[in-house]
Parts: sequence; structure tokens; C-alpha cells
Amino acid sequence: MPSPYTLYTGGYADRSVFTLSFDPTQDEPQDRLVVTDSLQHGRAPTWLTFSQDGSKLYTTSEWSEPEGEIKTLAVGSDGLREDDAGPQASTGGLWACHTGLVTSTKPHLLVTANYKGPSLSVVPLQADGTFTGASSFDVLPGRALGPVDSRQESPHPHGAHVDPLGRVVVVPDLGTDDLRLFKIKPEALAQPGAPASAALEEYDAIHLEAGDGPRHVLFSPVRKSGSSGGGGGDEALLYVLNELSNSLSVLLVTYPATRAPALASASAPTALPTFTLLQSRISLLPSSPFPHQPSFATWHAAELVLTPDGRTLIASNRAEGHDPLHGSRDGPQDLLAVFAVADDGRIDEGSRRLVECGGRAPRHLSLCSESVTRQGRGDAAVDKGRYLAVAAHDSDEVVIMERVGADGRELKEVARRQDVGRPGVVVWL
Repeated sequence: MPSPYTLYTGGYADRSVFTLSFDPTQDEPQDRLVVTDSLQHGRAPTWLTFSQDGSKLYTTSEWSEPEGEIKTLAVGSDGLREDDAGPQASTGGLWACHTGLVTSTKPHLLVTANYKGPSLSVVPLQADGTFTGASSFDVLPGRALGPVDSRQESPHPHGAHVDPLGRVVVVPDLGTDDLRLFKIKPEALAQPGAPASAALEEYDAIHLEAGDGPRHVLFSPVRKSGSSGGGGGDEALLYVLNELSNSLSVLLVTYPATRAPALASASAPTALPTFTLLQSRISLLPSSPFPHQPSFATWHAAELVLTPDGRTLIASNRAEGHDPLHGSRDGPQDLLAVFAVADDGRIDEGSRRLVECGGRAPRHLSLCSESVTRQGRGDAAVDKGRYLAVAAHDSDEVVIMERVGADGRELKEVARRQDVGRPGVVVWL
């Protein structure tokens, strides 16, 4: 029988990263999810990113001033500890909200989106996963803004997502309704004295519908093209979570038929994929707002996950003002939208099932299949993405849902833990 699962969560209160243990074999729900440790670390550590081998946990401090910060925690058998070999690095902007790991370069890179800046930060990692205090910044150039004056008054990069083959970083810009595309240039780091930011170059942007406000994106695994009309190479799907329109978009990502080397050289640059819009504005909203609400004005989509078989997509919606420090547990639970995914990667709009998420303001979701240490080790629950963790920051709790039913698209709450620092992110070790 597998040992209990370990999860980490960071959030807006207590300035702490909490360690949770989830044991689904316990008879009583209150015994299944427990806090085993907490460590004060930064100001609002609302994004957590593992190193490739899971030995380091990088924390993104959203509320650090005058600029955001990235810090390092060492992950060991005795828990988390401050990593003396990994000092903090500035992100070069405010409200650092998401960090992605680029492993197709030497050295590996951490790329952080600063929502209020607006900018990207690029931090090189040493071979042992640590980094120096120096980082370099790639300020995003201005583009036309979206029509939602209260939220789209400037560009707002909300993520830095690396494609499965390590060729591009997709940056959803909530302020401009764009997916901004940065090609990864490993060869640039071979130049003496080259800053880490030289490995990224913005080359294109995909403009979504006005007022979409893209927040996060998610790539499917790569497969051989054909089922979606590709041209003989590899392909993937890109799912986009639009915060302001409370919707999903789907794009086909097509790679050239000739696979580029894992690490490109100056003479053989990385072959870039093409992006084709397949679906737009698939709604996450119910037919009407909650009874106490006059409109959907306070509803804002937050996160999405895809099951390992690529057949189920789950997205979260926040129905209130999502106040990170003063949210309430009173009132109706917020909703998750569960969709079936067709063979070609398109979302079946008619399959949508709305499910209560167990709390209020589900800012982040993660499946146990995202574990960095259990993948491919014979744990059937991990292989199938059986458990879904929900970070609900307004109600200050982490909820574990089990995927049940013949199609795995029904969700049943199996555990909950309250008072965990108003979590903004929850990840599986």
C-alpha cells in the first residue's frame, strides 16, 4: 500500500509554507489530511515550483517589496528547510504570480511573470538546483489593452508556461487578451557574459477575444499528429483559462515534422511550433449567479487541470471578491466545471458538469498525477490522477476530492484541512 502523500501549500497569511500529509486509508475524514509542519518563508509565497528532481522547492513571494522575490527550500526526508546555498533573487517587478521551469537550456532557468510590472524575470539555476542572487529581466513591451478598464489598465502577465518540448514559453497577458510567445534560445547562453534573459525572445502573440483576460494555460502531452489535422510531426493541445470572461479556449500546437535537437545550437536553432485556435469562450458559468448576486460581475475563473489520459478537464471559478486576507467561509461553495475531452483534444461543451469545490475562491487546483516523486512508480492513484487538491483561499482550506464514477468525472470530497495560511497554491511532492 502506498505511503501517505505529501503536499505543500503557500498563501497570503502567516507568510508560511505548510506541509500536509494525505492518507486516504484513514477511516475518519478529519484524519486523512493533517498539517505536519509549517515554515515561515517570504511574503505571500503564493506560487511553488519544484526543481526537475524534486529536491528543491522554489517559492515566489508575491507581496515582497520593492520587488517580488524567489527563494529556495530544500526538500528532504526530514521535511522542508531553508536552503543556505540558495539565496533569494529579485523578480524585478511586483506581484510575482507564477514561475515556470525551463529544462531545455544549460543552465536550467526559472521564468517568473510579474503581474504588476509588467515584466518577466529569468533566473539561471546551478547544477545543484540553487541560484545566485543575480537575475535578469525582460520587460514586456506595450500592446493594445483590453476593454475591461478596472482590470486591463496595463499589460498583466499572469504566467510563464513552457511547452512540452521546451521550445517556447507562453505568457498569458490578462491585460491585453494576448498569449505572448517567447522562443527559447539555448544557444544564446553559450555566449560569454550573456544574461539569462538572452535565452528568451518574444516573437509572436495570439490575440484572444476582447475582454477574455487569459490567466493560465495548460499543455497536453505531445502525441503524433493526425487526429487533429496536423501535418505529420508532433502535436499537443493548449488549454487556456480566461479569468475575465470565465471561459476556456483551446488551441492546436503543431511541431515541425523534423524534431530539433534537445539543445539547439547557433547553426541549428530551435524549430518553433504553430498555434491554431480550435475553440473559444467555452463557458464555465452556471445559468444564473448565486441567489444573493445580481450578476456574474464578481465571478473570476482561476485554474485548470487535465487528467493523465487527456480525457477530462477541470476548471475552477471564484464567485466572490476573492479577498485573500478577509474572505469568508459563509455562503455557497464555489464551483468546478468538469468537461469531457474528445479524441482530437476539443472540449465537449455539452458534457459540462458543475460541482461544488468544497470551499470558497478555489485559486489553484492540482492532481496527484502532477507529483514529481511518484510518477511512473506503480501508484495507480497517481497514474490515473485519482485525487484533486483544491486551494480555497477565501475559506482558508485545502480540500481533497476523489474522482469517481465510470468516467472519473464525478468528484467526491474525501478530506479537508482548514487554517492553512489562506492558500493560493497546493502541489504534490
